[in-house]
Amino acid sequence: MMRRGRNVKIIVPKLPTSIEFAETCRKRGIPVDRSDLIRADVTGARQSLLNLIRFFGTNRAPILHFHTGDVCLPRTVVIAMGLLRLPPAFVTIQSPYSHLSPSSLRARSWASAVARRFQQVICPSRHSREFQLSYGVPKERVQTINNSVDLSRFSFGDPDIVRNSLNLSAETPLIVFTSRLDHQKRPLEAIKAFKSIAARIPDVHFAIVGSGTLEGECRAAVAEANLEDRVHFAGYQTNVQDWLAAATVWYVPTESENFSLAVLEALAAGCAVVSTNCPGNDEVLVDGDNSLLTEVGDVDAQAAALYSLLTDDNLRSKLKHAARAVAQNYSADRMVEAYAQCYRDQKSV
Repeated sequence: MMRRGRNVKIIVPKLPTSIEFAETCRKRGIPVDRSDLIRADVTGARQSLLNLIRFFGTNRAPILHFHTGDVCLPRTVVIAMGLLRLPPAFVTIQSPYSHLSPSSLRARSWASAVARRFQQVICPSRHSREFQLSYGVPKERVQTINNSVDLSRFSFGDPDIVRNSLNLSAETPLIVFTSRLDHQKRPLEAIKAFKSIAARIPDVHFAIVGSGTLEGECRAAVAEANLEDRVHFAGYQTNVQDWLAAATVWYVPTESENFSLAVLEALAAGCAVVSTNCPGNDEVLVDGDNSLLTEVGDVDAQAAALYSLLTDDNLRSKLKHAARAVAQNYSADRMVEAYAQCYRDQKSV
């Protein structure tokens, strides 16, 4: 947006997890602030109305765009917007789940707030858009703009960096998982699937790139299976493109997505993908075409898919080629143009 002549400022909560993001923005010349007036955590931190009034009072702009990991913004945000008579805003909804009942007071309140206070609710996936419509959000205020991937970054990872760090040869089969270790991504099922094929392919290794609440349970499961020398916990990594480039197969048995960034990154890297036919994934992954898909929770089927890709060079090559082709549809330029069109179309409500 800055290259298009817009004045842009990004504001994120002042959390340890936002430090690296802010530094990345600064390196790219993007103005960014980390504010302690807004809160965020995995449990849904409650916002302070007074702090929000202070925040909005010192950060006025003609276009205000929120991003939330929930299906709606907190009521305190809407109240603060009304008290300060802010212009109608935009909001991007990132939650892969719908936890509101369409008939609930909360859902009806959100639909009413959108009609009064928001230009557009932007959803990365079609199923996310359906959530919003089910709450009663006016259909003319909801649109789908898919997430994007940095093609230039993820198309050119260096596999040697990773394989040398793991002391693996270029020929050693390596399954790579790049995601959070939480219940949504089902990493314990990934370990079970790996265990089932480890005896059949004695030299295969598994790299888990990410961290989260289930890391302790995952480590315990690996130790119980006596696979500690073949499962590598890499933790949070900033060079995900190198891990993807090193992957023989990329695998995440997720249960639901809102158009997964990890999936787009794996496709852009030209990975042979094994995942699940869950909401969100089903809008970009096609079984037998650009990936192998299984039903959520079917560990045996996931193990079979992994084995097929690890042992069938032709199938793996076919999926890798298709993955790169599909990723071209989700460039950052396309997403930016879609957002820019939203801003151009803004009107009084």
